Amino acid sequence: MESKNKTILVTASAKRLGKFIAVDLIKKGWKVAIHYNKSKTLAEDTADYFFKIGGNVSTHQADLTCNSDIEKLVNEIEAQDSKWVGLINNAGYFNYDNGNSFKVEELHRHMSVNFIAPTLLTKALAKYTMKMTKKKKSSQGFVINILDAKIFGLNPDYYTYTLSKQAMYGLTKMSALTYASCLRVNGIAPGITLLAPGQDQKAFEKSHKKNLLKSSSTVEEILNAIQLIINTKSMTGHVTVLDGGAHLAPPRRDVGLL
Repeated sequence: MESKNKTILVTASAKRLGKFIAVDLIKKGWKVAIHYNKSKTLAEDTADYFFKIGGNVSTHQADLTCNSDIEKLVNEIEAQDSKWVGLINNAGYFNYDNGNSFKVEELHRHMSVNFIAPTLLTKALAKYTMKMTKKKKSSQGFVINILDAKIFGLNPDYYTYTLSKQAMYGLTKMSALTYASCLRVNGIAPGITLLAPGQDQKAFEKSHKKNLLKSSSTVEEILNAIQLIINTKSMTGHVTVLDGGAHLAPPRRDVGLL
């Protein structure tokens, strides 16, 4: 897909995996809309770095648990000079609970960030793309949902988080079917990829090897999968699992807790 003067919105792209995704897209000539929630200073620093490497970026604040913030984010993206053609739903809320201990507030927050916001943003991109198509100013858009390999090899830990990611998996299938006239919708389900907050290197390396291939996903592999999805026009409704085969023989507890 030609990237000139076209914008991809990457949610939660001021840090961690989202930042890696944004950098790779910028290097390939895309304009990137950087979304953040509370990390304004970090987002501005990230944008400055992107500008220094020749990137075309914009920054946008939105609390993805707030519908009015999502609407504001969409309006800002649509108001830009470049065409909005892509959405990478990378933002995620991840907090531990189980089926006996979870609180309804945590269920709502997991569902809001991991499922409801991606659903609304996907709908918005579909409507925008159809509008541009009528004006003969747009081609088919795309959505990439960042899921979690955990949903393909279940264990009972992180109960409401897992439920929200399963809902996101359903969204990937349903929206690919619903918006086929204007969007391709696919997903990537990584395994252990980056150090978790508070995790040391030794613990990370141990968990990264707890799979059939003794090596879970890497950032480079996720970036390669994103490019495959963007450039493969016949792919939709598909989820790529990158976990070293862990989903084929899942542990009885979450790998981060073993």
